[in-house]
Amino acid sequence: MRSPCVRDAVTGGAAAKADLDNGLTAPGKRRTPTVVAVGRPPPRQRPPDAVFLARAPGAWAERPARTSAISAFRILFVGVWVLELVRILVPGLVPAAAATAGMGLLFGAALPLLPRRMIPLVAALGLAALAVAAWRGDWRALLDGLDRGAVFVAFFGTLIVLRATAERRPETARAQTLFAALRAGQRSAATLYGAHLIGSVLVVGAHSLLSPVYGARAPEAVRYPGAIAAQRGIGLAGLWSPFWVAMAIAYQHLPDVPLWAVMALGLGLALPGLLIGQAMESGRPRWDGLAAMAPLVPPVLIAAATVVSLTSFTALAPLEALVTGIPVLCLAALAPLGRRRLAGALRATGAGSGSILGELVLITCAFMLGSALAGLLAEIEAAGWLGRNMPPVPAVIAAVIAATTLLSLIGIHQIVTITALLVVLVEVPSGVADLVLMEAALVAWGFSAMVGLSAVSTVAAAALFGLRVERVAWGPNVGFCAVFGLFATAALWAVNSWAV
Repeated sequence: MRSPCVRDAVTGGAAAKADLDNGLTAPGKRRTPTVVAVGRPPPRQRPPDAVFLARAPGAWAERPARTSAISAFRILFVGVWVLELVRILVPGLVPAAAATAGMGLLFGAALPLLPRRMIPLVAALGLAALAVAAWRGDWRALLDGLDRGAVFVAFFGTLIVLRATAERRPETARAQTLFAALRAGQRSAATLYGAHLIGSVLVVGAHSLLSPVYGARAPEAVRYPGAIAAQRGIGLAGLWSPFWVAMAIAYQHLPDVPLWAVMALGLGLALPGLLIGQAMESGRPRWDGLAAMAPLVPPVLIAAATVVSLTSFTALAPLEALVTGIPVLCLAALAPLGRRRLAGALRATGAGSGSILGELVLITCAFMLGSALAGLLAEIEAAGWLGRNMPPVPAVIAAVIAATTLLSLIGIHQIVTITALLVVLVEVPSGVADLVLMEAALVAWGFSAMVGLSAVSTVAAAALFGLRVERVAWGPNVGFCAVFGLFATAALWAVNSWAV
């Protein structure tokens, strides 16, 4: 059995928080338990090597032999982050070649540190990109992929800053306290909506905030519905949140879609999705536990409004607005808390860079393959043939959603499928408006986050709720994706008829 220190390093303090929730305080004292947890403890599972935004930043301290490589990665990560910010704020000052070279060094430093679970997929993507580039003699495509991946260093860095800030703000602690006081009947709906609200900003970090409330020693019959509801809420947040990797990747292919439009359309789909999800879970809407999430509403609205305002009133693209505006907002939120918490957040940001290296490498490989495939499609004039044989608009929308979701069920990451689909559909006259195509990709990503075997959200939910990954992935959310997928396809078809 792990020691308490190692256990907390792996779960980000979730297990220790669960002990408190089950009535343990100082030695020799007890208090009234907040969560009734009976039955045998769940089997210990070794969480994955990297659980994005759910793992404690200091967990790498368990591997002293890798310290030098990790330190090099962190230094390069911060260096490329700074270069990207300078490129955004002062265009032309930093040559593009400098950022590409820095990203190449960072990519090389990350490869030996990859989590074992990601090696097969990264290897397959990298070899496919090399094969296409070699066949065409287009090595520039690989450099283009590196250059497009560089901005995601700043994106992931911003998410780490955001999580470190949220963990230290009093609103988060207040929401956790209110949530822990809910009755069992109130908790399911509160988990669904709370995960949606928290997940819209912290993505899978919502699991680390909500899972302790259920109690590490609670029966699986208690923990499992909580994990499913949290997954459902988090996945639906991907339909509209600008803080998700999904939207950042979509904007690399569809840069002209207004951010306010895709957020409005995504929210318009997510709200019925939450109601459908709650009806499938409990048979009727229930609102009496939602007040527990009230402390988090203002911070989420302020963060979203910051990105939308910068995008609307400056020349910044949505991703650029996020990586420049949110860190400033976080510093402003941390400043009133004192120098100690500010310093702690900065240390957590530096230490937390290691938790995202797998996703960073995966995205970069996907961009390399996407750039190589785009050149190949242009060379063989595939766009004309595909355009002449393109199925009807609703079939295209359904294919984007269904193909991505079904492939994620067998472990193919949504980054791969969505990148390939967008590369093709952006170049082909499909009759699908850019706004609708982007939202279809976001729906597909959200579904894959709920049910994908290799999705970080699924892995994090299994680790933090003490469940098997397969049970979380192949559970009730598969049925929800089928039902809501039909609704989303019909709604997007109707929007497309108006938008085209």
